[in-house]
Amino acid sequence: MSHETAPVTMKELRGVLVRWAVVLVALGAFAIWATWRMSTAASRLPALGSSAAPVSQSDEPAIDYWTCTMHPEIQQPEPGDCPICGMELVPKYVGSDEPGMKPASVAAMPAASPHEHQPGGPTTSEREPQAWYRCTMPECGDQGSSDPESRCPVCGMKRQRVDTGGEDAGDFDIKLSERAQRLAEVATESVEPRLLHKRIRTVGRVGYDETRYKMTSAWIDGRIDKLFADFTGMTVSQGDHLVEIYSPELLSAQEEYLQALRAVAASRDSQTAVSRRSSEQVLHSAKRKLELLGVTDAQIQAVERSGETQTHLVVHAPIGGTIVEKHVMEGMYVKTGDALYTIADLTHLWLLVDLYEADLPWVKPFQEVRVMTRSLPGEVFTGEIVFIDPRVEPKTRTVPVRIHVDNPAMRLKPNMWVTAQIDARLSRGGRGAVPAPSGAFACPMHPWKIANQPDTCPICEMDMVRVEDLPQYMSPTDPVPVLSVPRDAVMQTGARALVYVETAPGTYRGVEATVGPLAHGEDGREYYPILAGLSGDERVVTRGNFAIDSQMQLAGKPSLFAARGFGDAQHEAHAARATEPVTPGNAGSGDSQQTHCPVMGGEINPEVFIEYKGVKVYFCCWGCDDKFLAEPEKYIPKLPAAIRARLAKSSAEEAGDD
Repeated sequence: MSHETAPVTMKELRGVLVRWAVVLVALGAFAIWATWRMSTAASRLPALGSSAAPVSQSDEPAIDYWTCTMHPEIQQPEPGDCPICGMELVPKYVGSDEPGMKPASVAAMPAASPHEHQPGGPTTSEREPQAWYRCTMPECGDQGSSDPESRCPVCGMKRQRVDTGGEDAGDFDIKLSERAQRLAEVATESVEPRLLHKRIRTVGRVGYDETRYKMTSAWIDGRIDKLFADFTGMTVSQGDHLVEIYSPELLSAQEEYLQALRAVAASRDSQTAVSRRSSEQVLHSAKRKLELLGVTDAQIQAVERSGETQTHLVVHAPIGGTIVEKHVMEGMYVKTGDALYTIADLTHLWLLVDLYEADLPWVKPFQEVRVMTRSLPGEVFTGEIVFIDPRVEPKTRTVPVRIHVDNPAMRLKPNMWVTAQIDARLSRGGRGAVPAPSGAFACPMHPWKIANQPDTCPICEMDMVRVEDLPQYMSPTDPVPVLSVPRDAVMQTGARALVYVETAPGTYRGVEATVGPLAHGEDGREYYPILAGLSGDERVVTRGNFAIDSQMQLAGKPSLFAARGFGDAQHEAHAARATEPVTPGNAGSGDSQQTHCPVMGGEINPEVFIEYKGVKVYFCCWGCDDKFLAEPEKYIPKLPAAIRARLAKSSAEEAGDD
């Protein structure tokens, strides 16, 4: 029996030990949890209203060292700024786990104000403003808290300090302290008119000038007995001999011509005029047949002088150029119309480039183009745009553009890849300036053939017409200075472009501007033309604008990435003020709500306006502004009452200053 009960006893003993182990682990966990709860409750007792005596100067915790919250490896005995990021160092107290936080036993006690109990000390309004912390996500709509360790109740992110360094500057402005400006490295530049040009860079392929691309073909059936131009790439001049062809048809035609010559000579002694006239007609027909077979006048005269037929016909080059294709060999039989050579004049070439639809408004005929190629580094060729294809390629969404390039030294080769650079000068409204043609008359079929006097086209021999009558003619416009800001001043999201304007030293306001295409200035920098939003007498932030925008977000104000931007918010404010009656006292505030052009009477274009006596006047198109400036007293009565009142107020102020 003893051998049967022993295993049961050991099993029960192991079960008892396991149960006791579980109980001990549970008791240990409970003890740890209870200790943590008691320490937490003790640290919260002063904040819940328990009495606590003011801490004396001797109870202030000792500072171990000063460190940076972003770079904790920085530790120094004296306060200052972080040598890495420039942030102000915070103290590390003895007994504290986090920099800037006092030990729990001291932090829980309210510290006595150094000005407390001092007669004549600063009042509450004169003290430093209390730090405020808010969520960085504008969508949360967080109102913020003064607790630096608090978190956003919506997204749970830790709140960040709203450090503007000064008082609130308004609903659309932000004011930064000098230290905040230094940390953000804020820099500003003035908004002013500049001469701009838009640079378009594209690649293209060199091709033949199709007006100087000829093919030489056989005029008669025969055999090639002699090949003078016997290799591809040979350069020939107009009239040079190319091949010598033997043709039985040529022999019979020459025999007919010699017989006609003899008949004319014999008919001279005849007394019958009909016989003489008949002989002359036969001679003329025989000579015409030779000409149609490709025999030149010199060859016909040689037959007349010798009185003998020639067995071979020499074919001459129709134009001067380079043989780009050779289709025949010696001993080959050819038929009438067979191709012999293809000759191209390479001293003048076409450059074929493809431009996107967005670039077409800046490309005009007669614009100058700079052409570069890798095979000739540092060398620049100059061309001219002569043709813009009226079609768009459906697959690539591009438009072919043809550029004429002179190549007298023949350094450019057909089928060579090149880079084309088009500089489009900007005119009013940020539009491309239209260059003027070099003459007053042009060919309707070849509009790049231009003359100063009425003439015929050297290519098609059509009469030239005035350039104004061409279908693709556009009135020339001169480049003018365009109101612009540096590229770094504009922040874009695709839906809006935001510029921060310095309204006062350290105070900045966001303005939604309408910008044109990115262009280059005379100094080589990139600028955005301003079509609307700025008047020209402001200074815009060119560096540090993203830091300013982040402060706007932290302050809960409109910003670049907010769903409700400056334009929407300011529009609502302007709409509210627009309902007020217009009087001379408030004529300078709010928008004028102008809807029609005072010159033509059409609906205004928001991008077409001028500043007249400090007041924006809008027009339907460019050109009306010149008429308005020429006779302002004629068109001012046609403006809305709000604008007339503002102009009257401005005139009165100018008269008072005088």
